[in-house]
Amino acid sequence: MNKSFNISNQEYLFYIKYLNLIENKKLMQAANIRIENYLNYNPIRYTDFFLNSCLKHYFDIFFLDFISKFFFRRSIIRLKLNMILALQEAEYDNFNHMIDSSNIKVIILDILRFSIILPTFPIWLLYKFLIFKLNLVSKNA
Repeated sequence: MNKSFNISNQEYLFYIKYLNLIENKKLMQAANIRIENYLNYNPIRYTDFFLNSCLKHYFDIFFLDFISKFFFRRSIIRLKLNMILALQEAEYDNFNHMIDSSNIKVIILDILRFSIILPTFPIWLLYKFLIFKLNLVSKNA
């Protein structure tokens, strides 16, 4: 199993902040175990390497969520997002936190985010792909 697909502490903090959840390291460890099990029985695709390498900054998660939701539904990034959300929802305190924090302000901010991400994601995707290719070429040189 490739350890580069495990959820790092920094990546986990990005997901928690993005999904507005309460941090729980035990749930992160459970997610990593499930990702390892998934990867033992499913092939790793080139897009998985690419999308996994794209998550360097917090704002990247906005684009990765959008892209994986509509274009790369079977990607490792979509699996990680869904896994963290499902595990966190199953935990009582996080479930109540998500219900209590839902309001009209959050809905308006989500609509604003979507309206910014929709026209800019092709530029972001091209930029990330070029960086990925340059890193791949430099490693092979």
